[in-house]
Formats: sequence, structure tokens, C-alpha cells
Amino acid sequence: DGPSSEDSTSLKRVAVVEDFFDIIYSTHVESSTEPGKPPKHAGQKKTYKAIAETYAFLPREAVTRFLMSCTECQKRMHSTSGVESKETENKCPSSLVSEIDYNMPITTAYLKQMKLHLQNSEDQ
Repeated sequence: DGPSSEDSTSLKRVAVVEDFFDIIYSTHVESSTEPGKPPKHAGQKKTYKAIAETYAFLPREAVTRFLMSCTECQKRMHSTSGVESKETENKCPSSLVSEIDYNMPITTAYLKQMKLHLQNSEDQ
């Protein structure tokens, strides 16, 4: 007997904490299909959906925290003109990545703290 449609399941790769950054970064920063164009930064829903199709056990909170530390996305969210210089187009998290605790639940206080930390680091 062949496997029925109920028996066939799609297997996903297991995402371990040590690989969260690499998994999220590679999905979040998509390569542009047009030559000469910079990579695109996907939003939270699109990034998480793409990850969830391939990986199991990578929490949505990890994606949210990663995007909170992505300087390009933060600048785009707070930009009034919508135009950024070529130098800052492709910057993603760097110094804050080591500070993110992926095991901690997301709270409003944590998000405010991350936002203030980002603003302070950009001002310096």
C-alpha cells in the first residue's frame, strides 16, 4: 500500500537558538531579482511566514525582536521622507544582536527599552 494523503506529512528543519540570527537574517534580507538593486528587507509577517514554511520551533517573538534591532527597518519606519542614502540601505542588526534574549517573553517594557537603546546608539 502507498501512503495516503493523511500519512504524508511535510517535515521541517528544527531551528536551534544558536542559528536563529542566521535563519532570520537570511530570510529577512532578500536578494533583489533585479541586478544592481540592493536587497529588500521583508516585514515581520512575510519573514515569519517564510521561516515557518521551512523551520519548526523558531518563535515569532525572535523575528519581532530581530526586526526591532534592524537599523534599516527602524529608519524606514521612522523616516518621514522615505528616502535613505545608499550607505544605510542594507544595514541590519549588529551590536544589539548579542543583547537579544530569545528566551524572554516580549513585553511592552522590553520593546520600549529596545527602542530607546536603538535611538541612543543612532545618536552617538
